[in-house]
Amino acid sequence: MSCQEEGVLAVGSGLFLRSLAEAWYESGLSKLTVFVTNSEPADTAELEKLREHALRSNPNASLHILSATGDEELEWRAIIEPFSFILYVSQHGGVEELRNLQQACIAERKPMIPAVALQGRGMAGPLLHPDGDGRWESAWRGIHSSMFPEEREPQSFSAAAAAVLSNLIVHEWQKAVTEEKETNCRNQCYILDPDTLTGIWHPIRPHPLVSGVGTARLVENIELSLETSHEPADPEEWFSCLSRLTSAATGILHAWEEAELIQLPLAQCLVQPVDPLSEGPARLLPAIIRSGLTHEEARREAGLAGLEAYAARLMPLLFPGLLSSQREDIGIGAGCSIAEAVERGFRACLTTAWGKRMRMLPDKLAVTRIECGQIEDVRCRYYLQALRMTEGEPELALGEPLLGCPVVWIHSGCSWYGSADLDLILALRQSLQKALTKTEGAASSSVMWKEDKAQDITVSNSDPLEHASWVLAAIQRLNQRHQRVEVFDMRSESFLGTGPFVIYGVRLGEEESP
Repeated sequence: MSCQEEGVLAVGSGLFLRSLAEAWYESGLSKLTVFVTNSEPADTAELEKLREHALRSNPNASLHILSATGDEELEWRAIIEPFSFILYVSQHGGVEELRNLQQACIAERKPMIPAVALQGRGMAGPLLHPDGDGRWESAWRGIHSSMFPEEREPQSFSAAAAAVLSNLIVHEWQKAVTEEKETNCRNQCYILDPDTLTGIWHPIRPHPLVSGVGTARLVENIELSLETSHEPADPEEWFSCLSRLTSAATGILHAWEEAELIQLPLAQCLVQPVDPLSEGPARLLPAIIRSGLTHEEARREAGLAGLEAYAARLMPLLFPGLLSSQREDIGIGAGCSIAEAVERGFRACLTTAWGKRMRMLPDKLAVTRIECGQIEDVRCRYYLQALRMTEGEPELALGEPLLGCPVVWIHSGCSWYGSADLDLILALRQSLQKALTKTEGAASSSVMWKEDKAQDITVSNSDPLEHASWVLAAIQRLNQRHQRVEVFDMRSESFLGTGPFVIYGVRLGEEESP
């Protein structure tokens, strides 16, 4: 251990650096070099006293003290070059100093464990590997803002809190160099409450703004990709993956739960993603609520919506060559297969187009009455039954197709609820869900019946895995209208990591001449 001790450089200043040196000797270690980052004589004097105390306890103890001189910019690469391991502490949130030291450690291939006091909390780790993995910046951008107190005293970080973190990183260094035990700080960050002196390790994943995001690429011959995309999603796999992505401290999803939402007549689930563009800590995006026939379906819908909202914030990085107005035309879809992701991306485009249509509604919107003599689809049948029980018999109608896709209206209570989707059954499901949850309703006075005779339709049972056929049919309809469909692989592995989910973007082009 002696040679390994001599290769350690502790960097910092003030109370925290002294605390780190004390923890070093109290752990039975005897040799340390410190670099004092400020030129305060008091810091050096305190460390010299500590050296004398250490020598009285152990004649073989040594403490080499290096310090910055004047206000010149520190040459970190030269400072750390003779050492094999770096420990860094800062009581006053020296973020820029830590970033500069980290860059030098990456350039010189030196491992480092930092511990800092920031915004009323203490942070230790993660372990920076010589190859650059485990960057502190990923932890800082990944930790949620809710982990930090809204009101905090700037001088609230006590000597006891500094001692806790100092002992922690010394212990982690010992595990890292002996390799006898797995270090907690590998891809994890410790968050300490300095008032209660309690903390916990939280997993850290590479942040897309730190590790980099691959730009989206256009998918050639999307029809062929869709025809070969029929893998069913394993519920256990996607549920496990979404659970790993969810953490109230460091997850891509801050929350993914039923919370206190009313679960009848539809199951509901809430999801709240974080903003990956936050400079740190991570801000929370608005919560999203999704519903479904079952709790599993509602949770899946909410989880996918959360991933889509997270990816939407990365659009400037994924599509750097497009203007902001052009990026807004791209619908984002997440799924467990290309077909499902593209279907959801296509639906997002329809939702945008639907919003534009609703804002430009004429005084009266003409619809054609429909009658569903036979309803085989389980979801539609249940939604209709629930609506009848709560609001009475609804009226169903067909509207003007949107981008060649069917539009279904539901008249329930005093409002109309409309949706456009890739298939008539999907549009009916969506409108019934809106009616049940009273979402996006239009006043009854804005819709009028056509004089045409009511159309009788059969709502057949729909296979939930028909994503590819729905999208292929929609693409064919658009081709007949001389409109192009562009599909983009959004390289989700660069920000979601490995797992069952993929994210695709869909853009519907302007009408072209035949």
